[in-house]
Amino acid sequence: MFKIETKIDFNFHKITGAAFDMNIMASLKNIAKYALKKVENTFKTGKDILGNKFAPSTALYLQMKHNFKQSKIKTNKVMIDTGRLKDSFVAQGSIKDLAYSVGSPLQEEYYKHLNGKIAGVKRGEGTYPGFRGDYTLIPQRKFFYSSDDEAYELLETKIEEQVDEFFDELIKDLSTSMRKL
Repeated sequence: MFKIETKIDFNFHKITGAAFDMNIMASLKNIAKYALKKVENTFKTGKDILGNKFAPSTALYLQMKHNFKQSKIKTNKVMIDTGRLKDSFVAQGSIKDLAYSVGSPLQEEYYKHLNGKIAGVKRGEGTYPGFRGDYTLIPQRKFFYSSDDEAYELLETKIEEQVDEFFDELIKDLSTSMRKL
């Protein structure tokens, strides 16, 4: 007759301190990269963060745009004439705060595009929410998340996926090889 006893050896050192922080930061980085990719896709596809097509530019705007120096204009697509806004988005992390952020220093200049307060701005064959610009009503073009709640709603699947991966990694780090005693 044989008697075998097995136990799991828990190593709590792997789930504290720097290793734990790095595990959290890896999950946050994946969420931030996903959020940044969704923002970059708004500019590539000409569709807002919710998947709605950007309102077209007016004929007057297009005429004025072609009076600019052609070297400044990279494309005729909506929201990326110069690429200044599109190229300004970055994801940055802080291990001290255990946080990642996605944003642009130019967001303040374009903030009105995210929260249009005026309804019924006409462009082409459609009507859009918008805001009063310097000379005319401008349609809203949501290239970024308008609020934390909206960001969470749009990123919820990725967040849940990363939480699951975080806990899988945590459990893997917690237990080590089984030992025969």
